[in-house]
Amino acid sequence: MTDATTKSQGRRTLADSFMRDAQRESTPWRSRADLAFEAVYLYALTMLGEQADDYEHPDTRVLTAAAEKCNMTAEEIGPAVEYLAHRFDPAIPDNGSAYQVLLSIAKLLGSDR
Repeated sequence: MTDATTKSQGRRTLADSFMRDAQRESTPWRSRADLAFEAVYLYALTMLGEQADDYEHPDTRVLTAAAEKCNMTAEEIGPAVEYLAHRFDPAIPDNGSAYQVLLSIAKLLGSDR
């Protein structure tokens, strides 16, 4: 097994775990959105394989490259790109409203095995 394969499998396992945690009703909405985003990002890295190491993380290009690879449109991946851009911006607090759309994106990226 190559190093890239081992990394990809580890990322997928971690993303799957984040997906489960994001769907726990006892978790606050903001945390659920963060967990869903982490799953999106890790599934994107998994899709890129060895190319994932070419980026400094986090990087919106990871999201757009993975979207392109699985034929998602810029509009479909856009909410994840936006979430990353403003994730820690105190002027734009997120109350978890992005949760559902991030979860949908994660499911799309995670289903491409």
